[in-house]
Amino acid sequence: MRLRFSNILTNLTISLCITSGIAQNLVHNGGFEDFVECPVKMSNLNGDTEYWSAPTLGTTDYFNECSKTKLGIPMNFKGKQEAYQGNAYAGLYLFAPKDYREYIQVELKETLKKGHRYRLSLSMSLSEKSDGAVMDLGAVFAQKPLSIHTKRQLSNAVLASSKTRTTHAKQFSATGFYDDKKEWMQVSLDIVAKGFERHLVLGNFKSNGGTHYLDFGKRTAGAEGYSYYYLDDVALIYLGPDYQPNQSYVLNHVNFDFDRFELEPKAKQSLKDVYDYLRKNPQLKVSISGHTDDQGSDDYNDVLSKQRATTVARYLMSLGLKPHRISSQGYGNKLPLDSALTDKARRKNRRVEFVMTEFVDDE
Repeated sequence: MRLRFSNILTNLTISLCITSGIAQNLVHNGGFEDFVECPVKMSNLNGDTEYWSAPTLGTTDYFNECSKTKLGIPMNFKGKQEAYQGNAYAGLYLFAPKDYREYIQVELKETLKKGHRYRLSLSMSLSEKSDGAVMDLGAVFAQKPLSIHTKRQLSNAVLASSKTRTTHAKQFSATGFYDDKKEWMQVSLDIVAKGFERHLVLGNFKSNGGTHYLDFGKRTAGAEGYSYYYLDDVALIYLGPDYQPNQSYVLNHVNFDFDRFELEPKAKQSLKDVYDYLRKNPQLKVSISGHTDDQGSDDYNDVLSKQRATTVARYLMSLGLKPHRISSQGYGNKLPLDSALTDKARRKNRRVEFVMTEFVDDE
């Protein structure tokens, strides 16, 4: 049942917040609770809500319990539905005649980090007066707010022609049609950021012909139907870096003071990200390499770099990583990142790197 899945997703989100220590919703006003004006007219999401807007000429709606018009909750011009949480939600067409589409967009609290993973989730419910259901809901991330003069679908070709840099549309995972008119359905998708994403756009980015549409048999013969959905509880949660096998990474914040090999608090958080990734990917092992700057003798730097690599390895094992999944080695000052003879270059070279590789676990 969808309600059970809702509980699972809620527990997963709570777990992420607890285990990561830094997880937060990066979507401003994800529940649509903050508003400028109580809605009195349709098609006025831009003027009624905080942070949210419509990126096209499509006329997205805003619903709130405070409204005394047809934009109230639970009763409104599209049927009856309580809010998933709080007192408000948004409403938009994901399918309509002549490829008419509506979208919503919002600024994120921060620009996404390149090569890092995020989970986008939301709750949706099909309005009672819809002629049919779809299984196509997607998300696009943009560098700046979109303002595109169209009422039709935002295809990848249209997005590519925009002056604003965007990602391709990515679909939420769907095991069936989003056809529940009574309960809220929870959907999610995971992304790896490219590093420019600051705005989120939601909607159906496919044409009518490309959309999976389930006709309820309510429309007249030859006419195209409507699918109108309520959206609530939009969340984007940070999951951590996306590490690729056989690729070398410099550990963030693991830049040691001169002649030292102790870990600072920020370094420990970076190592926890590495540990969490390895815990979720048991087919991987990790090789740690320590490095120094050019000051001191070669013999001393070899010992110091090994101490730095060993310190990192021991901390990962203290978090729970099994010893057979980790190895460490020191390289002294033989592999500098920056060969300039400056304090800045030397600090950059006092580092630890790691490489993850696949292996067969015989246990």
